[in-house]
Amino acid sequence: MAVDKKKKKALDAEITDALLDDFDKFEHFAMSYWKQIAAAAAFIVIGVALWVIISDARSASAKRINNAICDAVTEAEIIKVLNEYPGYPAANYARLRLAKIYLAEKKYGKAYEQFELLRSSDIPKEMTWRINLDEAYALELEGKKESAAAKFAAIGADPSMPDELCCEANYSAGRLYAEMKQNDKARDCLGKAGRGVPGVQSQALDLWRSQAKFMLIRLANTPEKTVPQKAPARKPAKVSVAKTVAEKVSGEKRPAKK
Repeated sequence: MAVDKKKKKALDAEITDALLDDFDKFEHFAMSYWKQIAAAAAFIVIGVALWVIISDARSASAKRINNAICDAVTEAEIIKVLNEYPGYPAANYARLRLAKIYLAEKKYGKAYEQFELLRSSDIPKEMTWRINLDEAYALELEGKKESAAAKFAAIGADPSMPDELCCEANYSAGRLYAEMKQNDKARDCLGKAGRGVPGVQSQALDLWRSQAKFMLIRLANTPEKTVPQKAPARKPAKVSVAKTVAEKVSGEKRPAKK
């Protein structure tokens, strides 16, 4: 037992000597290179401070730019921020607002230009879906109902579109086909819009479904217009040439007898 205690004391002494030796080495290193250590520490502190300042400045600048883009309402204001900050994500939403302004002013060509510029930008797919629908509505406003109905129908048949937008597109296609008296196409599109989607329920879906079902009922109660058949043209009666000549001769005055 006494031997174990002596071994333990010897081991503790060795550990203590090793720790003191390491401390002496560290103290010697710190005393020898304290200037370099202080400079490195100052450099790190300054670097962190600069990073915080730059990050705050960038954040404040981005916030100011985003606010300027969001505050742009008129055509002139939107065009100005688009020219100044074309690369910011918020600029895409400003461009979409500009397209809607052109649609309201019936400047359809300019609206289509903005839609194409948006498509060529890095925009989320949700915005692409909305652009497709807005283009179809623009065609309708322009009076191109046939093209608008076809575009709505194509959107409604796109499996990548959300159910709410497909339902809206199918209803719009059916509505336009009904206006153009193309009742078969109207029933097909309205039937797609009126069908329920398993496991999906929302206010937007309920709205478009109810509208589609109501229009289907109206179509069912509307009698089909039949085009009146033209009566066949009557053929002129055949008259013999001899009879015609005889009637003509008999009607002429004969010369008086002298």
